[in-house]
Amino acid sequence: MTNILSEKIYLALDESGKLNKNDVGNYFVVGGFIYTDKEFVKSKIKKAESEIRQKYNIPKEFEIKGNKLEEMATIELINKVFNEVGDAIKPIFSVVSRNELNEHFTVSEMLAYDFFVNNIIHFFSKYYNFESYCRDIFILMDERNLKKTDLNQLENLLKTNFIEKPFNITTYYLSSKLTDVVRFADILDHVVYTYYNNPDSPKNELYQKNINKDILNKLSLGTIYYPFKKSYFKSLNQMKAKSKK
Repeated sequence: MTNILSEKIYLALDESGKLNKNDVGNYFVVGGFIYTDKEFVKSKIKKAESEIRQKYNIPKEFEIKGNKLEEMATIELINKVFNEVGDAIKPIFSVVSRNELNEHFTVSEMLAYDFFVNNIIHFFSKYYNFESYCRDIFILMDERNLKKTDLNQLENLLKTNFIEKPFNITTYYLSSKLTDVVRFADILDHVVYTYYNNPDSPKNELYQKNINKDILNKLSLGTIYYPFKKSYFKSLNQMKAKSKK
């Protein structure tokens, strides 16, 4: 277990896949990464994107997204960013087995999304021990097709669920076209989505072969699953016990 020692913590999140019954994928992914040095991380992502645009002749008006970018460009972008930022970003994902969900999850994808974001905060706030040092958590997400009535729904849910915690939570819905950290969250989500939904595809083979192995390991270590197959907090306590020996 590693602490992220900062009073301000940022989470850049997006999703990949759909929860409706007609979606082709068996798994839905919500995730992205945690970071604390806002300007440093943003600048490195912008720099890497600029280099990828130049190398692959990507027009400025083209939004860099996981499902639109060619595979080698995606691979190079991920490798470049992690090579620059190192451990300044911590990947986090919730991989959801769509076929095992209660049908209520398909009624409102917005409510379901909020539920999984809540799970992510619940787990990783314990994993990284936010209570010891964190005072503010800022969650940056793609604005998608949100109704005005939905804008405060997630923030109100999180404030209620974490009311006893010493940190405050603020949510921001931003245009992915204008927000580099949300775009990079989408890129990482797409790689994880491909791994679970299309493990035998040429695309996944390229990702697994060419993305730096240390990065792939970070993506794996930052993944939780739903429905829960085991108690992650039991595992966390076991890790703590081992570290004390």
